[in-house]
Amino acid sequence: MKVNTLAANTAKLAKNPPLQTVDSNKYEIDYFRLYESLYRKEISDWQQARIARHDPFNPLTYPLQQLYKDAMLDNHLAGAIENRILRVVNKQFIIKNPDGKPDFERTQLIRTRWFRTLIRRALESKFFGYSLILIQEASRGNITKIIDVPRENVIPEKGIILKNGLDPSGENIKIADYPYHFVYIQLAGAIGKLEQVAPLTIFKRHSWAAWDEFEQIFGVPLRIARTMIDTPKHKADLQLWLETMGLAGYIILDKRVDIDIKENNRSDAFNVFAQKISLINKEISKAILGQTMTMDDGGSYSQAEIHLQTLDDITNADITDIEDWFNNDFCNVLRGWGYDIPEGYRLDIVANASVNPTEKIKVDEALMRNGWNLDKDYIEQTYEVKLDADNPRNNQPQALNYSKNPELDFFV
Repeated sequence: MKVNTLAANTAKLAKNPPLQTVDSNKYEIDYFRLYESLYRKEISDWQQARIARHDPFNPLTYPLQQLYKDAMLDNHLAGAIENRILRVVNKQFIIKNPDGKPDFERTQLIRTRWFRTLIRRALESKFFGYSLILIQEASRGNITKIIDVPRENVIPEKGIILKNGLDPSGENIKIADYPYHFVYIQLAGAIGKLEQVAPLTIFKRHSWAAWDEFEQIFGVPLRIARTMIDTPKHKADLQLWLETMGLAGYIILDKRVDIDIKENNRSDAFNVFAQKISLINKEISKAILGQTMTMDDGGSYSQAEIHLQTLDDITNADITDIEDWFNNDFCNVLRGWGYDIPEGYRLDIVANASVNPTEKIKVDEALMRNGWNLDKDYIEQTYEVKLDADNPRNNQPQALNYSKNPELDFFV
């Protein structure tokens, strides 16, 4: 990892994390050690991970965060969380002055890829418990790259980053020593919503596995071959014939051996698994989205409206949390890196404009006819045009027939 220094603002930013100099203005860091655990998680793993995480004297985050990663392999859970995050990330982020008016010039400072990634990590903290970002590349007034610090290496209660996520008493860095380099985000509890959702994904995986086994046993008929010739060559030939006949299960028995397969006579036996998976999906939706009908099968239109209103309430709460975090915490970090955001300026998150452009033009035209002037910046940003401030009328096409385009008349 490489981190640019801030020669112009060294005093204010204090020091960088322990790094090794590579050249005059860059540093190289190789600090975090992370061992990914890919084995299948069970309820016993969830219980042990909670014990380690809730240890009052020496908490360890590695087991629980690894369990969370395993839980996120569930498509329904991943979709529900992405749904909730996108309802905030896809909105407009605007910097407003103390009077509540948009400052479009300062707003451009945060309309970047790294900032939207930061907002995503902030929202993820509600599910994983926290997020920690390292500002990797930046110059005065210009952050260009951020990277994630593995959550497994972070101990929030102690405010430290472990060099080895499996060694809570080993070498570490204090986050508070580098307030302008490490951005710690925690919008809710430090444990995270996934603590209560992770076991549901384990139960769901069990049902999928059992359903798959049920299909293998009862979904495809078992072929039984009986023989009285007890020679290795004959049995090998018989096995080869059965293998080449298809993928269905088979068994080779002596003529005197019998096998009895007890089939389930119920035609809807699959519902044992299907209903359990469906109920688990609904429980996941309730935990993440507060309702079920925006992701699962719904009922009447009036019920859907109520469920959507519940989701809107959750989204509004997420927006409020992001605004508070930015205005109270992260704005100070931006100022430390030389961003021109004076005291009193605030972040405001609003829905993207959904007004039809033709209808918007009619509204603006009515305002102008009633004596109101439209701001040049407003026109350029709303209609994505570039106006000639020195001679605004010279660029108007003279041959244009405005009688056929009445919505354009107000530009004349």
